Amino acid sequence: MRITAISGWAIPTEWFSEQIGKYFVNSEINVIYPSNPFDIEEARKKINEKPADLYLGYSLGSLWMFRHRELFPKKSIKAVLAPILAFTKEHDMGGKTTSSQLNYLIKMLKRSDDENPLVDFYSSCDIPFPRILLKTLPSRSILIRGLEFLQSVIASKNLVFDFKVIIGDNDIFLDAIKLKNLIPQTEIVSGAGHAPDKLLSKLAQTINNS
Repeated sequence: MRITAISGWAIPTEWFSEQIGKYFVNSEINVIYPSNPFDIEEARKKINEKPADLYLGYSLGSLWMFRHRELFPKKSIKAVLAPILAFTKEHDMGGKTTSSQLNYLIKMLKRSDDENPLVDFYSSCDIPFPRILLKTLPSRSILIRGLEFLQSVIASKNLVFDFKVIIGDNDIFLDAIKLKNLIPQTEIVSGAGHAPDKLLSKLAQTINNS
């Protein structure tokens, strides 16, 4: 299977590719980290570079897929893990993070090159990967642009009916029940948080059984 995945915010593409490979063995995996998630031309170019059977968006990558959904081949499988319709709590669309919390993180990243805000983020998500991979992350300006994307973009619940949607019931950033109410086809994984491993396992089962 050919897979193009869109990584989550501050998730190293190399690490995410390895996680996908654990559950989709013998697949050709291409992981995208958008430099500017707002840019439709960048999205078009990245999607067309390597046509895939499965397009997979994780966290911020899910919102990117929703925003650019018309660019994906009609016959491809489209799936999202830890899906985001609107990230901040104020929109009441499943996000748990307040605007002030997000603004604070943006301010911290702009202020210095300190890695602690990123390490705190990974710890809160239970995302374990070697610290050396922090050196492979995109530039601070790209990370900040990603947060601004999460801050401002809203996806319509009425336009995501053709996506496979999977979320953990213990996601620290997202309310699984609220998202299930907004997106009825959502599958909730018991005991899973925001980290992608259990969500990928469920997706592999879902695709293999379909």
